[in-house]
Amino acid sequence: MVSAGRHPKNAINAVIGDLPDNIEVVPIHKGHRWGVLGCATCDATEAIWSTPRSADNHARGLLRFVARHLHDEEG
Repeated sequence: MVSAGRHPKNAINAVIGDLPDNIEVVPIHKGHRWGVLGCATCDATEAIWSTPRSADNHARGLLRFVARHLHDEEG
């Protein structure tokens, strides 16, 4: 059994365990969606799926989202 704050796929769990301050994880256990990554600076979101076809590819997509939303202090 997986604890409440831990994703069942290790690759995805590694990504959500090491996020910058402006990115937050909002747990939404509804359907196939496990949660959402949200950028506090620009209000963009990215779904975190509970059972992706390829956990490694999904983790890379989440990393791309994080890289796109590394905003500097000026906005």
